[in-house]
Amino acid sequence: MGDWIGENLWALWLTLAVALAVVEVLVLDLIFLMLAAGSAAALATALAGGDPWLQIAVFAAVSLLMLVVVRPTALQHLKKGAPGELTNADALPGRTVQVLEDTTFTSGLVKVDGEVWTARAPEGQTIPAGSTAEIETVDGATLRVAAQPEIDWDAGRSA
Repeated sequence: MGDWIGENLWALWLTLAVALAVVEVLVLDLIFLMLAAGSAAALATALAGGDPWLQIAVFAAVSLLMLVVVRPTALQHLKKGAPGELTNADALPGRTVQVLEDTTFTSGLVKVDGEVWTARAPEGQTIPAGSTAEIETVDGATLRVAAQPEIDWDAGRSA
């Protein structure tokens, strides 16, 4: 068995590269992907007839190089965005929503960007269905909203 592994070390490197790539897909941290690249380089060394010590040295060198040089640059590109740019729930306060059902301090539904959220109005207020409201805060999966003043365009007009 030991002779077979020694003669077919490429199979170990291939298995390790694939396993590390699968783990990377699960954790999305770019660490295992860098180690998979080292395994792929060791696989190439094994297929080229390199000695086992050389394969291990290539694995270590390429993995270290990828972790130190490539990973920080890749992370920088992945996290590209304007400094202070708000995303996800942090970007919701101040946005206008469509009220889907009467919203009170204890119940309500609103729609923002095509998504339906539970909503709550300030205590003692009811925001009627069909009106618009503004998101004040996000509390878990519930939006705290306040009614927007409505303009009566027909007020003051005589018929």
